Amino acid sequence: MTTMLNSRPLLDQTVMCDDATLRGSCYEIDLEAIRHNYRQLRAHLGGHVKIHACLKRNGYGCGAGPVAAALASEGTYGFAVASLMDAIAIRREGVSNPVLLYPGSGIAAARTIDALGLTVSISSIDELRQWRSVIGRLRVFLKVDLGFFRAGATPLSVCELLAAAADDPRVCVEGMYAHMSELPTSGTRAAREQFGRMRAIVTRAERRGLRPPLVMMSSTDGVLNHPEMDFDAVDPGALFFGVAEGTKGPRSMPLQPALKTVRTRLVSVKRTDRSLGTVPDVAGLRRGMLLGVIGMGWGDGLPRQLPPNITALVRGRRARLLPPSHLEHIRIDLSDVPDARFGDEVVLLGKQGDQTITHEEIAFQWGTDVVGLYGLLRDHIPKIYL
Repeated sequence: MTTMLNSRPLLDQTVMCDDATLRGSCYEIDLEAIRHNYRQLRAHLGGHVKIHACLKRNGYGCGAGPVAAALASEGTYGFAVASLMDAIAIRREGVSNPVLLYPGSGIAAARTIDALGLTVSISSIDELRQWRSVIGRLRVFLKVDLGFFRAGATPLSVCELLAAAADDPRVCVEGMYAHMSELPTSGTRAAREQFGRMRAIVTRAERRGLRPPLVMMSSTDGVLNHPEMDFDAVDPGALFFGVAEGTKGPRSMPLQPALKTVRTRLVSVKRTDRSLGTVPDVAGLRRGMLLGVIGMGWGDGLPRQLPPNITALVRGRRARLLPPSHLEHIRIDLSDVPDARFGDEVVLLGKQGDQTITHEEIAFQWGTDVVGLYGLLRDHIPKIYL
């Protein structure tokens, strides 16, 4: 006779902890910093210019839903995402503002897109027809390629696409947008050339009575450095998280970082001794040292190849992480923290005691830049919103 173990009563009797406690690691996200950055941008834009907040990659790793709710409370017009999951997260927060889907979702998701009232991007007549075949009342933004060589209609084909959309009464063209190229050929001259292409497209569309209600081409770099490109709307992303470069340009504005802290715990502390045998030839390992293990690894977004002298904070002191990095664990040399104990907090980014590890320091150590640091944030790590 087989007895099935039912764990449900046990779960019902368990006092469930918050996600950060259960995981032992977390990110601290400052929503007020995001609101502050929005207000800084809004103050530099004309009153007619709408803001589509770009919340790609789960709101740059900070949580598309909670970030969208914070920005909606400030009055942002709409949002733009590449992942349908991010759009779902925004709607689950009760945010009803317009949501533009960048290229990324296929027509297989049409029922969900239609039910959530999302706007799709189209780059060709074929795309328009395919979307039209699966959604009765289709909302679209035309994407234009100005020299990025990614998604988007070429400047010569835009008016043809606009005309095809206008001929179908079941298609609502809400706008037209482009993103400036980030390829090596880019620069001030390239930006001017792309702006010139966009103005020419708008002029041709106006002459044919096809100009959409909204024209948009400025992401973070554009909105900071090229005010002339505002048109009717802008769609910056990194700016809201305080990680924009070029804040000393024509639109200089003080931005605050949204990511305040990355922290975990010591999951093991021990004194190595001779009973362990020969010490492996690994940088930093030695007999008699106080050795710890932190509860994060390369599977949590930390570098797989640890650079020399990368440190974390334990009890307000710096302690060196020891290679190699493992999926969910990394060794840490606690020689300078002799009072360290199992369960102690470990700060990888942020302040502990009198010590601070900055965004710039950790980005350099992790082999990226500050924007790239946000891209390394993992969705399975709990977020605490300040």
